[in-house]
Amino acid sequence: MLAFALRADGWYLRQDIIWSKPNPMPESVQDRCTKAHEYLFLLSKGPRYFFDQAAIAEPISAASEARLSQNVDLQRGSDRVPGKTNGPMKAVGKGNAKTFRGGGVYTGGKSFDNACSSERDSHGNAPNLTGTRNKRSVWEIATQPFKEAHFATFPPALVEPCILAGCPAGGTVLDPFFGAGTTGLVADRLQRRCIGIELNPTYAEIARRRLADDRGALLDAILAA
Repeated sequence: MLAFALRADGWYLRQDIIWSKPNPMPESVQDRCTKAHEYLFLLSKGPRYFFDQAAIAEPISAASEARLSQNVDLQRGSDRVPGKTNGPMKAVGKGNAKTFRGGGVYTGGKSFDNACSSERDSHGNAPNLTGTRNKRSVWEIATQPFKEAHFATFPPALVEPCILAGCPAGGTVLDPFFGAGTTGLVADRLQRRCIGIELNPTYAEIARRRLADDRGALLDAILAA
């Protein structure tokens, strides 16, 4: 209802992402399943917006890597498709310009869909495939305990892809419900600025202390290196 209300208010609802929790809170319910997921909504204020697809690309599976490594030119192919007139059907491999359609990324940061039509070599092959794919919309991330008096902290691993994809290096992240400051913590680690808004003075103090402690640990690690 929140997502649809925001869309009705002028935002673009681009996607719902499922946060899958392998260690959800147990529930003593008997008339439904235990909830093990939450939603993240990708919203924008316009049809065009910053989104760094390559920054959060995932490695492809071992099975896909083996399939894409096949030498298609040496395969005879299959004639099983009725009425097929353009030759036998072959497996998809790195020599095929359609290899990563629907989600591949090659070095240079562009999606394969955008690159394959304009940057093929003389044989129709796309350059420099990296073995990654577009990030899927189900993120399996475990919750993490937090010792302070705030009981709904995000795990940093949940915030990281949001910032990497949604904010360029050196940019500013806004969190209007700052809580224990996890967004600021991750933004600082990723070298982004962050503005956090929190009405509860207890939570605000937790965030200040947490950020100061983490920044000190980061500085110590840099100096040690």
